[in-house]
Amino acid sequence: MTHLAVYGIGQGLDGRDAAMQATQKALDQLGALRPALALAVVSEEYEIAEAAAGLAGLLGDTPLWGLSSVRPLAGESEQPRSVLVALLAGSDLKAAVGWWPGYAADSAETARQVVRLLRSELVLPQAVLAAADGVNGSLGPLCAGLADLPAGIGGCLASGGYTSGKTYLLGRSQSGAGSLVTAALGGRFRLSAATAHGWQDSGLLVNLTRTRDVWVQSVDGSPAAELYARHFGHSPREWAYPPLNDLARLYPLGLETQSGGELLLRSPLRVEVDGSLRMSAPLPEGATAHLMLGSPEACLQAVERAAQTALDGLGTARPMLALAFVDIAWQHLFATRAGLVPSAIQDALGSVPVIGAYTLGQLARPTSTSAPEVYNQSVEIAVIGYQE
Repeated sequence: MTHLAVYGIGQGLDGRDAAMQATQKALDQLGALRPALALAVVSEEYEIAEAAAGLAGLLGDTPLWGLSSVRPLAGESEQPRSVLVALLAGSDLKAAVGWWPGYAADSAETARQVVRLLRSELVLPQAVLAAADGVNGSLGPLCAGLADLPAGIGGCLASGGYTSGKTYLLGRSQSGAGSLVTAALGGRFRLSAATAHGWQDSGLLVNLTRTRDVWVQSVDGSPAAELYARHFGHSPREWAYPPLNDLARLYPLGLETQSGGELLLRSPLRVEVDGSLRMSAPLPEGATAHLMLGSPEACLQAVERAAQTALDGLGTARPMLALAFVDIAWQHLFATRAGLVPSAIQDALGSVPVIGAYTLGQLARPTSTSAPEVYNQSVEIAVIGYQE
């Protein structure tokens, strides 16, 4: 039985043209094989609906899972203003994509619907890929609902368009913001996902004296922005505007976990004009947090750890394609060395084809028996393989 994973890169004046270019390049490599699953990453410069139309025109009823990103990644390089399309083929590979447009409005109900659908299958899926709006909604309920599902779990929070307050997803022939897209992988599909990061404890401890949902309003009794002003310079008000507003993500907060292991990192999406931090996930009021600092060298070591762990997790399955979900903080950290991150990822994975994206968060299981967790600041390597 022939199994094949290929990808194409398209660049054009509009999203439809770029998507059609990428899809046709990938289809040409498949030859007579029929794709079982299509995965797409669309640059935020393109209208997501235009890209979706271009993809659907050539893919037909092939299950399609995708997201928009501030910058797609493919092979050893970043791919600005592009559309990436990966196709996986094999008659004993099964995939079904779910599109959930109500995710941002009611994440809990969406999670119930997703889990109900997955459990209604005659045979539970071998793996689940999930991508969600990176600004609105919460993956917490879905993580809880998938806790006892015996399947590989991987995914991310989309980043394309996040500065406008929403991000964009693709599912089947549909697209839009505020949504969740899932891919249930069955048959001989296997998935192994692992995360790692290169952020280190600065030694500075702070108290989150007032929080509200995803906002940290005060730290050590003062407006949260004063934390950055005090330790990194500039006024608190300057941190609420570009370029400092974007750079705030370089300095996440680390929370101690019940297991006492590695700190759980939570990153600011932005600094608000009132001095509060808009985080990517809620933080508990009164918690003690560690201010974290990024290290390029430690990040490159993290790539190797995540890649090796993901490959090892496949067991006897053969790797077909790797998905790399890299936090956008890495894009800032390596701004003067563009291309170094995807090159390191490809080197760590050897001959396995790689596509990926800069994202606002990563989704994976810490261990094979634990509930999935949402991460920040991490690189996630999710390797899709097939079992002989």
